[in-house]
Amino acid sequence: MTAEERLEKKILSAGSAGAKKADLRKEFGEIDAALESLVSKGQVFVDKRSSAYYCFHKDHYVQSLLNTDPRFRLTYDMIKSLEETVSASNREVSRAVEALANNISNLARLVSERANDRSVPASAAPARSISVSDFKKEFDSALASSASSIGWVELAKVRSDVCGRCGITGDDFYRLVSELTGQYQDKYELSTGGGEGVMVRGLLHGFVRCI
Repeated sequence: MTAEERLEKKILSAGSAGAKKADLRKEFGEIDAALESLVSKGQVFVDKRSSAYYCFHKDHYVQSLLNTDPRFRLTYDMIKSLEETVSASNREVSRAVEALANNISNLARLVSERANDRSVPASAAPARSISVSDFKKEFDSALASSASSIGWVELAKVRSDVCGRCGITGDDFYRLVSELTGQYQDKYELSTGGGEGVMVRGLLHGFVRCI
């Protein structure tokens, strides 16, 4: 081990209290060249404390300043607080962007579904019309047969059932769902999510349950 390495090890062992330069000179003799080399490499810092010079290893220097310099500690705490605030803000922005991306994706699928529903082949039979009251009976029946243990049913599943029985398009189905849930707000509850559904206040609602 070289003289410089021994000197660095000694300073490191002193921790945040630092090693008094005079004591190091007593133990190692001439240390100026080795100490200057360590300082130039950023391994060691030399500070004057009271009337003496102390040497601190880089691993303990910040803690030494926190222990002895109130202004440094205040600045350090402010920087840490700012870092935490920025980090929290970044997480919130990421969540908002992710939610927006999901809504855009769901809306794109909904538009695609409805476009497909409107593309009826020329040989297909014309879609039947149905009143809201008749639709309500079919809708309630489909909900009752498909409801989960917590009551929520995916509208896509109900659409497949009701459209098959009533001979209506998916576009008509969601139009009637909007009318039905608007008229009977005390009976039906919509929830966001799913691959298709009705738009409420700019969000896709793809689940429904009876209240």
